[in-house]
Amino acid sequence: MTKKLTANIEELPAERKAILNRLKRIEGQLRGIQRMIIEEKPCVEVLTQLTAARNAMQQACVEIVKNNLYKCIRENTNTEENIEQLEKLISALIDMAPQAAK
Repeated sequence: MTKKLTANIEELPAERKAILNRLKRIEGQLRGIQRMIIEEKPCVEVLTQLTAARNAMQQACVEIVKNNLYKCIRENTNTEENIEQLEKLISALIDMAPQAAK
């Protein structure tokens, strides 16, 4: 299955490849954090890496939403389907915005 997945990745548009590469780096970060926990690294070091991974995930979310917004705009935003898609993307943006500390 890995070979087929790799072949399909090569056929993807550049922006999708970029997102997948970003997610692979995040995956590597998370594996590193798991290793840090197993090796009982200091809490501050683990938290620093978790914060970096969270920020990387946030940026991946932003890129995905941005790419989809551009796609909807290019594809004529006047259709009901595209308006619905834009509304969903706006909702996703709101959901992923950092929450104010209570």
